[in-house]
Amino acid sequence: STRKFTNEELEYWNQYHQSIDDLRANNIYSIKSLFLNKSKFPLKETELRFGYLYGTSWKIYRPFADKKQKWMPNNVPITMMDGLEDIRDCDVAFINKSKKDYMVMKKVFPCCCAVQNEGMGCFSDENVEYLKENSDRQILSFDSDEAGVKNSQLITDKFDFEYCNVPRIYLEEGIKDWADLARAHGLAAIEKVLKDKKII
Repeated sequence: STRKFTNEELEYWNQYHQSIDDLRANNIYSIKSLFLNKSKFPLKETELRFGYLYGTSWKIYRPFADKKQKWMPNNVPITMMDGLEDIRDCDVAFINKSKKDYMVMKKVFPCCCAVQNEGMGCFSDENVEYLKENSDRQILSFDSDEAGVKNSQLITDKFDFEYCNVPRIYLEEGIKDWADLARAHGLAAIEKVLKDKKII
């Protein structure tokens, strides 16, 4: 079950330039209680917890939980994408690795979408075909750390995509994705990178 967003939750998203209207438009909810296989799932009252709704499937996001618990539970198909409706007759389809990156990037570059994670499994034949049919170029953007770059290279080689990650210089500040770049340096920093790369 869902609840009204708390001030703390809204402040969290506001760091990433997202308003309550943005959250509603992207089917993000504050979670009151959670049941998995008819059993109540333990949630700490003190932790932030959001539900991403995709049709009848939910992906629970707890931003400050440990790595194993951060995205649990989750029954969203791995091939589900955010923002496919934004990819229509585009010169460039900009493919992000998360809903949060997609929401941030959309503020700067409207022809963007997102996959569920940095894995190859997200790219079904149908998804790749859709992207190719609705854009002239496909630019993949994963994290700029070692794992993100490795996955970027594997996927871009397989599907003949290009890739553009956050500049590695920002790793010194612990910044490896667009959402964190926007939080630390504002949306103008993203716009500058895209201009430097001649994407916009």
